[in-house]
Amino acid sequence: MHQSAYLSLFRILLAFILVAGPVLGQFSTSISAAQNTQAVLIEVNGEPQSWKNIPQIYKGTTYVPLRDVVQSVKGSLKWNNRTKTATITVGRDTLVHQAGSDSIKVNHVRLGAGVNSRTVRGTLMVPVRPIANALKADIKVGRTASGQLSVNIQTDKVSLLDSEVTSVDAYLREIQFPGMALIARDGEVLLRQGYGLADEKTLNRPDQKTRIASLSKSFTAASILSLAEEGKLNVQDPISKYISGIPKGDEMTLHMLLSQTSGLPSAFGRGEGTSLEETVEEIRHKTLKFEPGTAYLYSNSGYVLLAYVIEQVSGMSYADYVKQTILQPLGMKNSGEASRQVKTISGFVAEGNQWVPAPYYVSQSGSGTIYSTVDDMLKWDRALYTDQILSQETIEQMYEPYSDKNYGYAWILKENGDNRTVFHNGSGGGFATAFSRNLSNDVTIILLGNHAGMDMTSLMDEVEARTAQALQLQ
Repeated sequence: MHQSAYLSLFRILLAFILVAGPVLGQFSTSISAAQNTQAVLIEVNGEPQSWKNIPQIYKGTTYVPLRDVVQSVKGSLKWNNRTKTATITVGRDTLVHQAGSDSIKVNHVRLGAGVNSRTVRGTLMVPVRPIANALKADIKVGRTASGQLSVNIQTDKVSLLDSEVTSVDAYLREIQFPGMALIARDGEVLLRQGYGLADEKTLNRPDQKTRIASLSKSFTAASILSLAEEGKLNVQDPISKYISGIPKGDEMTLHMLLSQTSGLPSAFGRGEGTSLEETVEEIRHKTLKFEPGTAYLYSNSGYVLLAYVIEQVSGMSYADYVKQTILQPLGMKNSGEASRQVKTISGFVAEGNQWVPAPYYVSQSGSGTIYSTVDDMLKWDRALYTDQILSQETIEQMYEPYSDKNYGYAWILKENGDNRTVFHNGSGGGFATAFSRNLSNDVTIILLGNHAGMDMTSLMDEVEARTAQALQLQ
């Protein structure tokens, strides 16, 4: 064969390798990133796209061209040739990635990618999973029924930010709030955002499940009141009617447990796998801090006893009763009692100068075991304006202040003139939460944080004030 014919054949074979190699997972560092993309189906939110460079597979990891991806999600990219760093802006988020590194910084939060990005013939190729996470997008690389390589990108459809409350979002970003936040007025969502990390490699997105800590208590209180409306108990019943051996159980009423005026100390053992009955037995041996009904003392133990009462009266587990009576009727499909089998975001605790994942959060039924989402908690908020779960007359019992701390039944009343707000906060296991419901102007604020030690009462006060200012509320 003539030398020119050999050369032509070589060129044909090389062209085939360049196009087919990545599809077959045989990408090498000598392959040009600038390739014919006709053989690849690329869609963003169902709309066909044209990329200059196609995805490639190397050692089991799928890589996508960074600039093409950013353009497809309507972002902008600035390249610093000296530092080999790309700065990407998408919406209100800023992403920074240095070529060849194994991380992406998103709004000052470092996301570990696990593998390094690669530069191929001048094109920066990044691993698909980390960049999808950083962009809050879903990117799927696969093949069509005909075997054609496909890339499907779905941009963030969960986050929401109304222009009226951008100042509140800016504040939460400024203080680097970690977790999920929702603000609604008259039930209409104005802000639904995730901030910080859900785990060491994943950003918080506002549809994720998380532990709500002591916000769980509102479900316990509502369950007791539901049984009361059915005539199965009375909040003035002594705890001795349902549980024997509690100190001064003949004088301690369900009302006192609900209103945190029982005198029981708060703490109890939190060994994983400890049954509700075992925790109740522990509480039987506690020493009261004061005579029942004479003062206020926040007590997790009291709400554990209430959970046990729910089980004794209903004949169901606490988890099943809450699910059947509240969660299912309201369509709260992403809520329930937590277990290791339910995937929630991680809580974080401080270790030196770093935040590290906290051990699994162990609580006990009634006090802090519920997981939920901001959207499900908004459903709970809306239900409390109706008679769907409890009558309005009964719900008002939850808001009444029964001590000088203005604690009702799992809600704290805050009044400022004619402005009436009910609130609760929670903490534990690397989580810090707060739920505020302004009953006068129907503004709901839900903050489900996942860093330990945050002062959620002060934070909620600030967010309430900024929201009122943004919405021009009196």
